[in-house]
Amino acid sequence: MSMEYDNALRRPKSLLPKISINTLKIAGAILLTLYFFSAAVIQNGILHVPSYTPQQLSDLLGGDPEAMLWAGIASMAEIIGMIAISIYAYLLVQGVEHTSSMGKYALSVLAFALISEVPYDLAVLGRPWDWSSQNTLWGVFIALITLWLMKRTEGRGIKTYVFSALAAVGGCLWAVLIRCQFGWGFVLIASVLFLLRGRRTVSLIAGVGASLVYMTASMGFILISLCNGERTAGDSRLAKYAYYAYYPLILALMALWVRLYQAA
Repeated sequence: MSMEYDNALRRPKSLLPKISINTLKIAGAILLTLYFFSAAVIQNGILHVPSYTPQQLSDLLGGDPEAMLWAGIASMAEIIGMIAISIYAYLLVQGVEHTSSMGKYALSVLAFALISEVPYDLAVLGRPWDWSSQNTLWGVFIALITLWLMKRTEGRGIKTYVFSALAAVGGCLWAVLIRCQFGWGFVLIASVLFLLRGRRTVSLIAGVGASLVYMTASMGFILISLCNGERTAGDSRLAKYAYYAYYPLILALMALWVRLYQAA
């Protein structure tokens, strides 16, 4: 007993805190809210960015100090909010690893992607329907299908890596084709994390490299590296759907905020 106690004392203890999957989800939701505060409330509501040409917007910012201040706040909020991209890519990989039914998982994401489209268009583009950009959940859905294809070919040696690369490229092209927000980059990050998930350190390093396609997404790996993979009691079925519902709900609230601001 004494030897076991002495060994426990000698065992190095990590100085860094560990966080659960649930904490990571909350961090992602906060960052996502910050991003859409910039895209919807400031850029669409306060500055009316979609109604200006690039030259007109430049003239506005150059001659209006208040508009310039709001533009600076919007840029900062957007940059910080982009950290959520890598966090959600990691959470998707964890979801694929632990789901009991890929079919139900995919249908859930697809359903909320459809529900979120009108709130997204209203909040970000100022119109109830716009084909120029699709909401972020479409990229999540494409990434989910990509990971499912990758998972089906595991254990086949070099063929696994070849098929996984083809699936990832196909997913990225699909995301570009339908023009979903953060689409191809999100698919790329999720694919890299999934393919190398058996080697955590290598996976995180490769994930950081893949996330450099977005300005600050790589910073999300600071939180990801602290995640112990544990799920708390709050990770119930109701809580899972609450995380899904948060996205269209926050978009709808942002759209309402924009409408009230413009009407004032």
